[in-house]
Amino acid sequence: MNRRFLIWVLGVSVLVSGCSLATSDGVRESYPVSIESSAGGAGDAATSHEGARILARVGRDIITDEKLKARILERYYGPRALNGLVRESLFSAEAEHLGIRIDAKQIAERVEQELTVILGESFVARRRALAQLEAQGLVESDLRREIALEVGPALLIQSVVSHHIQIEEEEILDLWRVTWKEPRRRVDHMAFPIDAADTDLRERIQRWAVITADELRAGTPLESAVELPVGIQQKFAPRIGSGWIRESELAGNAAFFEVFQVAEGEVLGPIEEVDFGWHLFRVVETLPLKRFSEVREELLQQLRDEPVSDEDVLAVEAMIRKRIPVRIESTSVFTAVSAGANRSKGD
Repeated sequence: MNRRFLIWVLGVSVLVSGCSLATSDGVRESYPVSIESSAGGAGDAATSHEGARILARVGRDIITDEKLKARILERYYGPRALNGLVRESLFSAEAEHLGIRIDAKQIAERVEQELTVILGESFVARRRALAQLEAQGLVESDLRREIALEVGPALLIQSVVSHHIQIEEEEILDLWRVTWKEPRRRVDHMAFPIDAADTDLRERIQRWAVITADELRAGTPLESAVELPVGIQQKFAPRIGSGWIRESELAGNAAFFEVFQVAEGEVLGPIEEVDFGWHLFRVVETLPLKRFSEVREELLQQLRDEPVSDEDVLAVEAMIRKRIPVRIESTSVFTAVSAGANRSKGD
């Protein structure tokens, strides 16, 4: 199971009513979680217990809305949640001061990215993850909503921190050197490892690489072009990948450098690598070089969009606190909640 998915399932099962999301105009909106009872209205005697609404019955145990809220505050949130809300308020105020806005489109795009990471990219992985979600009594919309609640404040904080971070010119130049300074090509790559001591196996894998190259030239998709021949162990299955390559990265290998000498769409190989096996390359796309002045602002924004460090967040927060005073009036709610939870345990 995807570890990140498991962590989310455990966390979303304790969603709290009234979670807050800092919006683009700095106003905090509330998204209450409504848990409806199948037995009737909240005022019915059958759905209340000592003035609290009954959410579930487990044998003789009764779970009420007060018990749920107490558990959330006591075990998962408490003072840490208050600190989080204080931080959100500080950054919301700073965003408003700077004229920074996070629109719904930005949030939606990040939510989709996070969903792909958690559920997986393939149809099979996604279906399996959603089945695990449903086994917890949850659906994809629950996951999407919880991610949105996290993404909104995160994007706001990142934008504010990025505004205050000083990016040196050399950092922008470094990024240009590994991107637009020289031509790049995106290639699909397939590597066929061999057992150098087994001559027969070596020849079979070579024939397999040749057949696969022909399949690719015929237009077969990369993942579909490979079929493990009978008698070849899984450990010799080809390693498949895709990525951007710069000319300088292949300058020391004349055979591989041919990747920059063939036309887009062409398949190169099989190319033998001594003591390893054979390689196939398919050129997908080419990007030309660009002068630094052409792409400086684009690269600067790319650096600003990178995830900020905890140290940067704390530094900017400390700076904001010098302008906006923060005073914690009371934490008695946590003591009261804890006492209430202890009383319910004794019921």
